[in-house]
Parts: sequence; C-alpha cells; structure tokens
Amino acid sequence: MPSLNSLNISPTRAPRGSRNSDDSSFVEYEVRRGDTTRDTRISASLDGRRIVRESTHTPVKRRRLEPSQLEDPLAAWVPLRDEEGIAAAGADEDAETGDKRKRYESSDEPMKQWRPYIAKFLDEILRVEGSGMGNCACCGRGWVPNARRLRCAQCGVFAQCEGCMVARHQTQPLHCPEEWNGRFWVKVCLRDLGLVFQLGHGGWPCPHPAGRARNMITFQYCGCDAADDATNIEQLLRNRWYPATTVDPGTCATFATLETFRLLNVVGNLNVQDFVKTMERRTDATRVGAVPDRYKAVGLMTRQWAFLKRLNRLGRGHNERGVSGTRNGELAVLCWACPHDGVNLPLNWREVAPEFQFLYMLIIAVDANFRLRHRLRPNERDDPPLGSGWGYMQEEEPYKAHLRNYVEEKDVSTCIAFQALLKKNTRVTTGLRCSGVGGVVCARHELLRPQGLGDLQKGERYSNMDYIVLASILGITLLWLAISYDVACQWRVNFRERMEDMPEHLQLDLAQIAVLFALPVWHASAHERKCQTQNSLTYTRGVGRTDGEGIERFWSRLIAIAEDAMEDKVDHENFEKNIGQVTALPRKLVVAIDERDSQVAAFAQVDATLEDDVRAEWQSMIEAWEADRERKNPYESMDKRQVCDQVGASKGRVGGGVAGDGEVTWDKRELVPRHGVAAGATTVSVFAWRFRIRREISLRSLLIGDQTERIAELRRAFFVKLRKFRRLQAVHMPGAVEQIAEDEEGRDCDAPAPQAEDVRIYLPSGISDARRADCAPDLIEKERRLRVGQLGDWVAKLRRGLLSRRHLWDWREENVGQRAGTRAATLAQRVQGSIDEAAKRYRASRAALFALGGDEACEEWPELRDEDLRVDEEREADAAARQKLSNVDRSSRESRKSRRARRPVSEKRVMSWIWTWGGAPEEEEEELREAVRIEWSRAKARRDRWVEEVQHLREEMRRVLRFLQWKALWWEERSSVQREVRADILAGLRAYAARQAASCREISRRFKSAWDASASDAVRAAIAEDEAEREAPTLGAEGEDIILD
Repeated sequence: MPSLNSLNISPTRAPRGSRNSDDSSFVEYEVRRGDTTRDTRISASLDGRRIVRESTHTPVKRRRLEPSQLEDPLAAWVPLRDEEGIAAAGADEDAETGDKRKRYESSDEPMKQWRPYIAKFLDEILRVEGSGMGNCACCGRGWVPNARRLRCAQCGVFAQCEGCMVARHQTQPLHCPEEWNGRFWVKVCLRDLGLVFQLGHGGWPCPHPAGRARNMITFQYCGCDAADDATNIEQLLRNRWYPATTVDPGTCATFATLETFRLLNVVGNLNVQDFVKTMERRTDATRVGAVPDRYKAVGLMTRQWAFLKRLNRLGRGHNERGVSGTRNGELAVLCWACPHDGVNLPLNWREVAPEFQFLYMLIIAVDANFRLRHRLRPNERDDPPLGSGWGYMQEEEPYKAHLRNYVEEKDVSTCIAFQALLKKNTRVTTGLRCSGVGGVVCARHELLRPQGLGDLQKGERYSNMDYIVLASILGITLLWLAISYDVACQWRVNFRERMEDMPEHLQLDLAQIAVLFALPVWHASAHERKCQTQNSLTYTRGVGRTDGEGIERFWSRLIAIAEDAMEDKVDHENFEKNIGQVTALPRKLVVAIDERDSQVAAFAQVDATLEDDVRAEWQSMIEAWEADRERKNPYESMDKRQVCDQVGASKGRVGGGVAGDGEVTWDKRELVPRHGVAAGATTVSVFAWRFRIRREISLRSLLIGDQTERIAELRRAFFVKLRKFRRLQAVHMPGAVEQIAEDEEGRDCDAPAPQAEDVRIYLPSGISDARRADCAPDLIEKERRLRVGQLGDWVAKLRRGLLSRRHLWDWREENVGQRAGTRAATLAQRVQGSIDEAAKRYRASRAALFALGGDEACEEWPELRDEDLRVDEEREADAAARQKLSNVDRSSRESRKSRRARRPVSEKRVMSWIWTWGGAPEEEEEELREAVRIEWSRAKARRDRWVEEVQHLREEMRRVLRFLQWKALWWEERSSVQREVRADILAGLRAYAARQAASCREISRRFKSAWDASASDAVRAAIAEDEAEREAPTLGAEGEDIILD
C-alpha cells in the first residue's frame, strides 16, 4: 500500500474502535475544527493498484444566523428599544417650548446681575493686600518687636510666625510664602527661613541624611535604611519630583505640573514656550529678580512625561517584553466601536447570514493634509522621536526604505483635474522636510488608526498613501473593508498590482477580505456624474449613512507640531472620541431611527405603484450593477440625449475644452497664467456650497443643535471658498470688485451682514455691461458654457420630476381611497418641491445667459412658462392605464407600436418644448419608465442606507460595551503580573492594573445605563442638551452654589 506521504494524506488516525479490521483501509478525520471536507474513508483495491475515497459524513447545510443569535451575552440586547416614542417625544418637547421653562437672571443676563457689585469686588480684592490684624493663627502668640510676620497663600490667608511657618511647611517645601516688611507683602523663600526638606521620608527627619542640595529650595537625600539603596534619581521620583537630567539633577518639576502642562497642550494647544513664560510671570511679573530660564529643561521633561504616560496607559510596564519589546501600533488608542476580531465581536460572528455581514465591516477614510508641513532648520539637531512607529506615525526607517524605490510616479487621471494628483510631482517642496501628511481614520467615529499617519515628502503620491493605508489596517481579520478616499476612482485602478510590490507583511489577502472603494459625500461633487454614482457611498451596500468626511473634521483639530507632541495630541483626541460615544451614539441613533422611518414610508409610497415584474427587473438591475459597477447604472439616466453629451460642458468641466467625442481637453496655457481650472472649479464650488446651505436650512431636523452645527460648518466652508474666489475676481474681473464695493457702500450700515446663503457671487452676468468689458476675454465664454451646462441639467431634472408626478397621478386614479390619496399627495408634494426648485434655477441660469449674449445666446433655450410645467392629465380607462404601466418594461419596437395603436386620438396633444428639446423622444413611455426607475432606485438606496445605519449604530453600541469588558479583563490579567522586580514596584503595577480595570467596568456600567433608556427619554435628553448649549449659562440657577476650584 502506498505511504501516507505519497498520497498527501493527513496522518491523523481514527479513534479507537472506528477502524476496520482490514488494515487496507482507514478513516481520515478533520484536521481543523469545522473542516468536514476531509472526513474521508480511504481504501485500496484488491489488486493494490487503485485508491478508493469515500465520504464518511452527510453534508449539513450551514446554519444562517442573525446577529441576535450569535454566541454573545449582548447579542440580543437592543439599545433605545422604544422606537415609537421618538416622534412623540420630539413633539412633546416642541409643544413645551416657549415661556413655560423657568428663567433665571443669573444665567440669562449674568453680567447685568454682577455690574452693581463691581466696587465691592474691587474693595475685597484690595483688602487682602493689607497686613491684617490679630496674633499668629497657629500658636496664638502676639507679635514682638522685630518678629517676622508671614503668610502663605496656598495654605490660607492668615498670619503666621516664623517658627510656625517652617513647621507647617516641613512636608510642603514648594509653597511660596510672603513677609510683611512694614508697608506691603514681599515674597520670601522657605530656603531663606531655614527649611531643609528631607527626601525619602516625606519631609520628616532622617537619622542618616546624605548629601545636601541648595537651589530654589534646600533638600537633602536619604542615607538610612528607608532609602533601600535608592539612587538620587529614584528618591526624587518617589517624592513625585521629575528630574530634568539623569546626571546630578538641579532642576525638577512636580508630577502635577507636568500633567497640567500635558493637558493644556493636548486640550488647548499650549506650547512649552508659552507655558514657561506664564510660570515666569507668575514667579516675578516685574522681572526685578533673576528668574532662571528653564525652557529647554521643561521641554525635555514634558516630552518625556507624555511618552511615559502613554506607555503606562497601554500597559507596557506590565508586559513581559518590557518597553523595548513594544510592537508597531501598540501605543495607539483603539476605537471602541470599530470591529476588532477577538476583542469586541461575538465568537461565531463569521457564521452570521450574508445579509448581515456588513455589520462587521471596517470603514476607513483616507486623505492628505498639506498644512501639516515640516520645515528644514539650519541648526536642527538629529533628535529622533521616542518610540518611532509605536503609535500613530510610521516607523521611520522601513517607511523611507520603501520610498527610495519610488522616485517618480506616472499615472493619468481620467475623471477630473484633482489638485492632489496634478501637483503630486510638481508641488513646491523647497525648504521642507515634508510637504504634508497622509492619514487614515475610522470613517464612522473619526479616530486615527494605529500607524495611520505618514509624512509626504513630495505631494500625495500613491507610494506614500499605499504604505500608510496598508500599515493602518495591518493585522485585521475581517471579511469586509470599505475605503473612502477623495481620489478613490483613480487610486483603486492598480491597487492590487501596487500592493504586490509592498513589503510582504503589509499585503492584504484579497481572497479573504473584500475591499470596497468609495468617494466622500462632499468631495464627490467635484467628480464627473458617472464617477459620482459609480463610487458614491449612498449606493454602496453596507456602509449605512457614513459620509466619509470624518477625516476632514479630524484635520481641523490638529496643528503643525513635533512628532512626539503629535502622538500625544492624537492620543487625547482618540480617547475623547471614545468617551464621547456615550452621548454621540444614542444621538445618532435617534436621528437615524426617525429618518429611517421617513425613508421607509417614502419608498413604500413609490414601490406600491409598481407591478411585480417591473419591480423584479429593476431589483435585478441593481444587483447586477452592485456585482459589476461597469454594467448599466440604475441610479442615473441612460438617455443618449444627456445634457453633458450634447452640450459638452457640465459643471465639472468648466475651464477646459470639449473635443468632438465629448471628452475633456485641457489647454496647458490656461492652467498657469489664466488659472482656468482653478477659476472654473472655484466658481462651481462657491455655487454648490451656497445651494447646499439653502437646502440644509430647508430640511427638517429632529435635533436642532445638530442642524445648527452643520449649517455653521457649511457657512464657514463657504466663506473660505468665497475668499479664494474673490482673489481670482480681483485678477480676472476688476469690474466685479468695483461693483461689490459700490453695492456694499449702498447697503444699510446698521443691517447685519448677509449670511452665506444670501451672498451674491458677481459673475460677469451679474455686473453692468461697462464693467463686464474689463473682464478677461475668455471669462465670459466660460460662464456662458457654465450656464449652458446648468440649463441642460435643469431641463433633465424637470423632465424626470414631471414624469414622476404624472406617474403618481395615474396611480392615484387607479387606487381610489383616502389612504391611497394621502400617500400620493404626500409624495407628490415632495416631487413638486423638486420641480419648483429646478424651474427656479433654470430661470435664473437663463437670465444670466441672456445678460451675457441677449436673445442670440438664448435661442436654444426657450423661456420657461408655468404652462410648460404641466403634463397631460387626460388618460385612458383604468384597465388600459394599468396595462400600460405593466408594459413599461417592454423595450422592443413592436411592443411600442402596439401600445401606440391602442392610444385614443384625444390623448395626442402638442408637447411642451421641455420634451422636444434636444430631439423629441421616440416614445414618451420610455422616459416615463426611466424617470420612475431612477426615482424608485434612489428611494430604495436611501431606505436601505438608513436601515443599515440603525443596525450599524446598535451593533456599535454592543461593540463598545464588549470592548470595555475585554479591556477590564485585560487589565485584571495584568494585576496578577509576575515580574522580577522589587516588591514595592510589583505592588504599584498590580494596583495600577486593578484601578484601570475598575475604571473600564465603571465606564461600561455608565454607558450601559445610559443606553438602556427608552428612545423617548434619549430624545428628551438630547433636546435638553441642545437647549443647554444654546443657553450656555456661566453661573448656576437660583438656589445653586457652584464653586470652581
């Protein structure tokens, strides 16, 4: 019989009793748990020439589990279960607004209440400058001649004699007492009063003191058995004094001072120089005395302290490998809500049904920031960062070694002129060590990923971004990964090939992980229409309502600082985001539930009007497109008379020419001297942001605070774009600058400045003819192309809206009844709003085009009248209408002829120019079918994304609790650490681990308690928080005593 090795069979034998008596056969059992494909009986034929394999098991159909059926205590837990209470709670709060809430003058007008007390406050502040009365507050003795009268502000404003002052400060040597000189108080040092602080005994006497040091204070080291052979450095640290050097230290900072600066630095971006200057002013504001310069010493101590705190918080002191054994990314604060296999996922999460696998998808956002630049300095010393690669920045040596192989990159952008791609090899880098940084955050919670930052030496090159992205997801064992990137349409093209050239440990196993690429919501508007729909997050299954713009908000919180300071800053930001999930997730869930119900109802109204065969065809079209994005897109019009194809100039193509085949061609001479692309893109961006603000204001929001914050953020972004556009106007449109100045002079000076949504843009069409003559020669032509593209877009939207409205009318006639009529009326009102908006913008664009070229320019664009917005309301009988709707899916010419033959003569009417513009459609029903399909597909996508969002948020709440439970167990394991260290150090390690474990469990209990509340309570709490933020009281309400220390 052939050997097992020659047959390539596992040598695992059957258990006792399972083998046949014949030695010519045996059973091969599974080698891995769950691998039943290898349970095979192998035997040899009688002649020994053939091997026979027989399966020993019956295939069992894999069980399809729902998330609530997984092996996890929190699997069936549903936070904010009372969904029906959301709308009612919001309505109750709206009804209770007004004068019913009790008002307090202390919070409404605190300064008005304080003004009458100005003189009294000032007198009391000056009173403490006097000598005061009475004897020594400690011993009660009176003052004898030449006795020193002292006081200490840190202990309290009371007089003390010299002996009591020294005795009281035996354990407090850092206080700063004052002495009365007969006229006023002057500062004195405890050192000058004879105080000697004893290390090793907390200030109490030592029987065998060692050396003595004299600086700002006088102290001496311990030389008795209590020191336990501790060095001078160790004695200082045990007294919670941090030495500035390890060789004969003469400068120290207390732990409290270092921690205070660390918090001021990460919260308020206070730098070392400002902190030291502040402490110097606190010591001697008049600079009469000599205050030593401690800038370098404080800089070193604070940098070391922040690094040690990070090591401590992540348990490196408890690890057997020690500090030197720290691996890359281990010092990063992980996102509690993101999926981590083996940490916050159920044990059998891979067995979940395919339709729920998206709940365990990791979604990341990628971007570059060119404001975080690092300049070369002539006197710069080689000072590498502490723990390179251990936190958020890339390890320096492997990263640079990888980049040496990519001196130049060559690729072509086929979507649009992205600034990042066009300038990645031409970006000015003179005098810069790095031109910016690339970053990766979790898109849903905005926490920076481990090793999620990397320097960009020369623009946003693929070699840099590939390395940063792959390093940030190193070690993930998930099934799905979604990447949001503003150039994802280009970056994804050769991603697989580029990844194969990466270091082996960074390569993803694409056979095990499905990678999705998408565009951030706001950045997608800069892409071509086809690119937007192909890569939109709205049409990407499983991502919920993730906008992909979280990394932009992350950048707004960072400033250009040194790498070690950057690590600590990001560490703080990540932890604050994690702690903030207690309120962020339920607020998001409240909004998501409310919007999900709205979108489900809206889709049901559209879906109820379709026949089953039409619905099935459109559903299969969506599934086919999701499987292959190159197939027919169900979310966009397939009409060959598309506006962009005919006119050749859409909003994204302003500034370039159009070739005969409709592709964009760029004039290189326009790019530099004329700023053609920049001017066109900026113009479109300003218009888009203004429209976005107006749309956001018109929307209903359950949480007013969230909507107000979004509107304020949009307005800030608009004015940034507007300032850039105004600078371009000053170069290309001098007349516009004069027009702006003239209008501003005529504006009422007492009236408030216009909001972003009301600001005039002042394109050439918006200024007088005389001033228009001063514009750049090609600028008027560019606006003309812009207006032509806009007009075509509005005509297309009018077509779709009018056809959708007619479809709703037909359905209402077929479904007589109050419920059907209400549904149709509600949806028709929404459709009518889009029609009115498109008509308004068409008229505005035509008026601008008329101002540029008169009647000749508007020859192809008729004036839009109200009667043009009507659709034919005279229809056939109900049966014929139902038959027509059921036959909408037919596309053959024969079926169209048969339907046309059955149409009554009275139905033929003169069509509006809207339907004949660009060539009349061959058959009206095809456009009807397409318009309804697009409306249905988009409504379905919106519904699906909001349903996914609710599921995502609830699963994220479970993951947060699981992560905290896992972290508590992780610290409890380290509380029993066995390291070969002294007993007192071991006791400190165990106490710190126990405290961290208790903290994790307390946070978990707090989160769970908050999330166990009903949905209605969550709504009321969120609205109450919004009101509190709006009021922003500086003092407590009446009857409350608040002391800020």
